[in-house]
Amino acid sequence: MGIAKGMKDIVQDIVSSHDVRVAELRKSKDEVKEMLGSFHASHKKMGTQLRGDLAQDKAKAKSKVKAMRNGFQTEHKEMRSALRKDLAGHTQTIRGETAKMCQETRATHKEMSTELKRSLAQGVATRKADGKGMLGDFQRSRKQASTQLRRALADCDRGIKSEVGGMRQETKADLKEARTSWQGMAQAMEAKRAEVKAPPKEEKVEVPVAEEEIPDLEAKLLTAVGGHPEGITLAGAAVDIGITPQKLTRAAKSLVEKGKIRKEDKFYFALGTE
Repeated sequence: MGIAKGMKDIVQDIVSSHDVRVAELRKSKDEVKEMLGSFHASHKKMGTQLRGDLAQDKAKAKSKVKAMRNGFQTEHKEMRSALRKDLAGHTQTIRGETAKMCQETRATHKEMSTELKRSLAQGVATRKADGKGMLGDFQRSRKQASTQLRRALADCDRGIKSEVGGMRQETKADLKEARTSWQGMAQAMEAKRAEVKAPPKEEKVEVPVAEEEIPDLEAKLLTAVGGHPEGITLAGAAVDIGITPQKLTRAAKSLVEKGKIRKEDKFYFALGTE
């Protein structure tokens, strides 16, 4: 019951206050219209006043610019006239100073030329005298050196001839002795052939190399090849080691297969050398 009564009171208040709110809205609307009208009128007045002020300012600005331009042109003419006068005076001054400097330079150049010619003449005379002295010294030194050289060459030639003569005599004596020995050996062999019948020719049998000698031969061959970076033949290595080349064949083949040496044509190279 209390809620229904409260709702009725609220509805009545809303209905009764509707007219008041409508009246307030109309009043606010009228006030807004009045404010807008006042704003438009004020804006129009301000626009008119601003256009007038701008027109006046534009006229004043034109007048000021014209006056400034006239003043600038006048000042420019005056400055140009003054500058021409200054340039004319300065040009005359420069011409005078330049003519004076040219005269002084010519006089100085003439003095320097005279002094330089005198110095050059003295220098040429001094150099000629020095050159003659040096040339004489050089000729004397050359003559002495030539004499000493001829003497040294003559002594050397005599020494060489003496040594060559001695060597020729020794060589002749050695050849004579060798010929005598050879003839004696040939006669002795001929006598033996006549007395003794020659034995039958033996067949050449290759002596096999013992298996236990291979490692030792490989080490010796590797050392011999390593001592010859330019390469060495099997015969040359055999001469270095002191055995026959046949005994090194298997050792060389084994080292090549193991990659410790390499073979190019008849030459053997240690690994990593050319």
